[in-house]
Amino acid sequence: MRFLHTSDWHLGRGFHGFSLRTEQEQLCEAVCAEVREQNIDAVLIAGDVYDRALPPEWAVELLERTLGRLVELGAKVIVTSGNHDSAARLGFGRSLMRSSGVHIRSALEDAWVPVELEDEHGPVLVYGVPYLEPQLHAAELGCERAHHTAVTRAVAERIRVDRAERSPQARTIVMAHLFAAKGTASASERNIGADVAAGEQPEHHEDTVGGLSVVPLEIFDDFDWAALGHLHGRQALTDTVRYSGSPIRYSFSEAEQEKGAWIYDTADGSAAALDWSIGRPLKRLSGTIEEILGAETLERWSHAYVQVKLTDEQRPEQAFQRVQECYPYLASFSYAGAGRLTSGSTYSQKLQQARTDAEVVAGFLEHVRSRSPHEAEQQLIAEALQEVRA
Repeated sequence: MRFLHTSDWHLGRGFHGFSLRTEQEQLCEAVCAEVREQNIDAVLIAGDVYDRALPPEWAVELLERTLGRLVELGAKVIVTSGNHDSAARLGFGRSLMRSSGVHIRSALEDAWVPVELEDEHGPVLVYGVPYLEPQLHAAELGCERAHHTAVTRAVAERIRVDRAERSPQARTIVMAHLFAAKGTASASERNIGADVAAGEQPEHHEDTVGGLSVVPLEIFDDFDWAALGHLHGRQALTDTVRYSGSPIRYSFSEAEQEKGAWIYDTADGSAAALDWSIGRPLKRLSGTIEEILGAETLERWSHAYVQVKLTDEQRPEQAFQRVQECYPYLASFSYAGAGRLTSGSTYSQKLQQARTDAEVVAGFLEHVRSRSPHEAEQQLIAEALQEVRA
């Protein structure tokens, strides 16, 4: 069987005030086209189907049309809820949809009940694990502590028990929405316990709350394929543990990321990357206003979403208006020239430089008491932030 592994559609999301409806419609067209052209048997959507718990009506209608088209093309569809989705709303009607070939996994008890498929080589079990908030599910799973590692490990063990009872030799696919060790973060992902800046690759460790929110890869060792969602860059953490990434760029930190999906073939365990180019390009531009408005730069980037940082010694007159007139898709504008207050001790600059929630708190503490938090205080901040998020 051939599986299309995708995730993080974030239907209903915009980009710095611009609508992405057209791009998301193109995304759904791309998925349907791949199913038709690549002879896909099943589509996996590993969480964050919508961008928020109450998506706009057009996003709900778009998903309904897309699921209908995929079924018409002969594909099974397996969907899990992510941390952006409302599990209850996404899961509405799931028992009725099951008969049509659309399988929605949005509740804890769904995690160890597989979608049972079969090809000429035997059974294939697909376990769809929805996003599980540790504070809400740890006790029910018998975990001593409420963190993502414990919850994921407990669910994985229940999956192994179920597989042993059904068919010990079955090829097994697990879908999950989490932050796995060695995965690279982007700026557009909502924090789910691991306070990580864009471009960083955190490791799992047992000593801190943040480290326990990063799930170790060995949890997936004896599964044939782990189709992960949450991180927006397509990446292979191992031969069998992979993120499909978001099909569309949702932050400037994703400007250079490869976008698309994975095709996994159960016949030989092979994986192939699909490259998609959907929507406008993204570009960070930094320089003087003369450079930013230069003919060559304009010709190349005037139709892209741009983030502009001016570096002139003196702030140019009507700088924002002039830049916006030339770049109709201006998403972000800032001035970092010598004319701006450059003291590193100002609170506003500390906020601008902060990359994570923890750094925002640390900047405040440094501002009001003239020293940064020490290690024990940093741990306390991490625990407090996790409680607030829960």
